[in-house]
Amino acid sequence: MDLDNKIEEIIKNGKWVQNYVGKGKVQCIKLVKDAKELLVIIASSTLSTPISCRVEKILIVHGEIIVFYDGEYPQRVEKGEYNRYRNFLNENEWKVIFEEGPVKGLLEKHLVSKEKSFYAEMHETLEKYMKSEYDTEASEFLCNKYNL
Repeated sequence: MDLDNKIEEIIKNGKWVQNYVGKGKVQCIKLVKDAKELLVIIASSTLSTPISCRVEKILIVHGEIIVFYDGEYPQRVEKGEYNRYRNFLNENEWKVIFEEGPVKGLLEKHLVSKEKSFYAEMHETLEKYMKSEYDTEASEFLCNKYNL
């Protein structure tokens, strides 16, 4: 599957993806697309509430897709905002992400994909990846496709 189709498949699949963020911390992310932009919804045991962030850039590094999100201006996802997110999250997911230990809950309810080679990072880490070998052509293609 080419990388463009892989991103579309991740969105269509509608499952969360487990993302290790270092020092034993784990978060679950869900890549979604609204009418204007790509977003990641992030649930983590270290956050007081789930957050939603706009995807700023996509890089392909050694065949892995890394989406960089705007960590400076995350939007808190509040419990009373289900109507705003109902196109991306079903009621079961909504309940789980507001429970204590949302990552554990998502895993236990089998809402997390076994997807490999897909990660999300804060935009601030982008420079580190830009200095490494990344697929410039594929990255630019995907950024242009998603207006990033």
